[in-house]
Amino acid sequence: MTSYQPSLLTVRELEPEYLVEVTQSPWDNVYWFARMLIASDKYGGVGNDRKTMVEITSAIRTVRDSLRKESEEIVVSVLTDTIRNILMKRWEGTRKQAAVTALCDDLSRKLLSLKDFQVLAFTCECVLIPILDSLSMIPSSDQAFAESIVKAMLNSRGEAALPTIINLWDDIGSYGSMAAERTQIVQKFGLLRDHVRALGVTAFEENLILTAFCQEFERRVAQKRKGRAGRGVESVTSLILEHFGFTRVSEGPEHFTTGLEIDRWIKCKDGWYIGISCKRTLRERWKQAYTTDLDLLNRHKIKALWHVITFDRDLSDDKIAEMGSYRARLYLADESPRYLSAARHPGMQDYVRPISRFVSDLTAEVG
Repeated sequence: MTSYQPSLLTVRELEPEYLVEVTQSPWDNVYWFARMLIASDKYGGVGNDRKTMVEITSAIRTVRDSLRKESEEIVVSVLTDTIRNILMKRWEGTRKQAAVTALCDDLSRKLLSLKDFQVLAFTCECVLIPILDSLSMIPSSDQAFAESIVKAMLNSRGEAALPTIINLWDDIGSYGSMAAERTQIVQKFGLLRDHVRALGVTAFEENLILTAFCQEFERRVAQKRKGRAGRGVESVTSLILEHFGFTRVSEGPEHFTTGLEIDRWIKCKDGWYIGISCKRTLRERWKQAYTTDLDLLNRHKIKALWHVITFDRDLSDDKIAEMGSYRARLYLADESPRYLSAARHPGMQDYVRPISRFVSDLTAEVG
């Protein structure tokens, strides 16, 4: 028995009909209303204001109940003016006023019936407000999820744990934060599904609403996810230094500005500074950052720039030598082939050190 496989022509013939069905349903506007209310560049991002979303929802219900004996044309007109008044009053005289005006104008082209206003109220109450509530429950930093595990590893293994915790820090933290995201969407999706089924819509319309929520939820949490990225490295550097007793972390040399990617500055016993960073790998812009004038380093009493690097396969001999010439010292895993090779090389051995010596070297400098 052969299975049926539709031809490409069949798929192409069905697609326009399905697209028309999607766009003609008033419930498709759950997605578009959500996008319009959240769009910050074009419409001012008014959907981020929970109070306003509640006010819009309540106003739509109040007007519909109060004017239920009036014609639909009159109720639509009153509702249109009411929504505009709420939004314009909220952002009158602010930098968002022009964007909010554009939002009101574009919304009025979509809000043509009482059904459209029902969809708008549903979007505010059952999509945007739950997403806003979920975002407040999702961590803005991955640090809380990783800190307890990393501290336990440092307590048990000391310096030997450095390569492992630097590599795992972002993974542990991001897993914990994404688990929180997962918890929120499962909870809010279940509540939304109950609301949708109470509407008595068709299965097709249910799909339109639920997928609109999922798309908007993922878009918003993805933005928050990007905000968490990059803060982890600086956090793990601080945690390592604090664990080993380096509490005199400095703000850095006064008036010193540079493209160097340094997480923390340590002031040594001789009054000079060492810049510390802990990274999986050097960024692509390393060469641009290290074209620092040595006279500038001297002027700001910068003794050296120490980098704990755990992924070192992209460290060529030329890169190590050039960075070393600008007072960089690379701490690499003790058994790393890259470290073992560079440590035996007369031109690079002064620029590389084993990670197992990081704490003792820094202790010697700080005193």
